[in-house]
Amino acid sequence: MIVVRFVFQAKSGKANDVVEGFKQGMERMQHLAGSNTKVRILTDLSGPFDTVVQELELESLAAWEELRGKIFSEPEFQEQQEMGDIPIESGRTEFYTLEASF
Repeated sequence: MIVVRFVFQAKSGKANDVVEGFKQGMERMQHLAGSNTKVRILTDLSGPFDTVVQELELESLAAWEELRGKIFSEPEFQEQQEMGDIPIESGRTEFYTLEASF
């Protein structure tokens, strides 16, 4: 199992807007990813303000690559990227091996 984390720094005071945007896309993400994929959205309680994290728990890196291809080929995703009104200043992707879950 792997965990893919997208860590975003929202524009000042816009974390809730980013969260709402992610929530709107959750149903489509679950459909593309399949029922075995867990998806979580987290916001900061400490550290830099307006941090939003989206986590996906997937079977393998191959499953991630397949899902990534599906996401990037979605017309809705492409339109959203072209609009440029997403209130995010910066972001990064992190990959982890899930060693244990209790």
